Amino acid sequence: MRYHDYHLKAYSVEEYGQTVTLHLSWDYEGASIEDSFIRFSDVSLYHFVHTQGAIITHLDEVELTDLLEEFADRLPEWDRWYGVRGWKGDCQRTAAHLQAEGYRAWSIVSAIGFYGFVIARSVGEVTP
Repeated sequence: MRYHDYHLKAYSVEEYGQTVTLHLSWDYEGASIEDSFIRFSDVSLYHFVHTQGAIITHLDEVELTDLLEEFADRLPEWDRWYGVRGWKGDCQRTAAHLQAEGYRAWSIVSAIGFYGFVIARSVGEVTP
């Protein structure tokens, strides 16, 4: 997948939150503009902060339980406000359920402020 040093041009959420697509762009002076579209499918949960001006440096698969534990204080409230697909009341039961259903977790990091994660069944580069 092409993402390292690509700008986050946009992201879209479709199918009632079940599909999240990152629209990334290699847009540097003197270089040809090249777009990359990375789609997460069958999404359980995603969270992005500080998207403006993001240049993606890492998109790494991470341990699902560790990611849920990192956000343990927010998850019950997110579930109450938005509904977290697969939430089972606590991080351990939720992680066990999601892993049994084939879900994985990815952390997305930027050189400038952006941070995000996605919990989904699959990820891949797609053609728009």
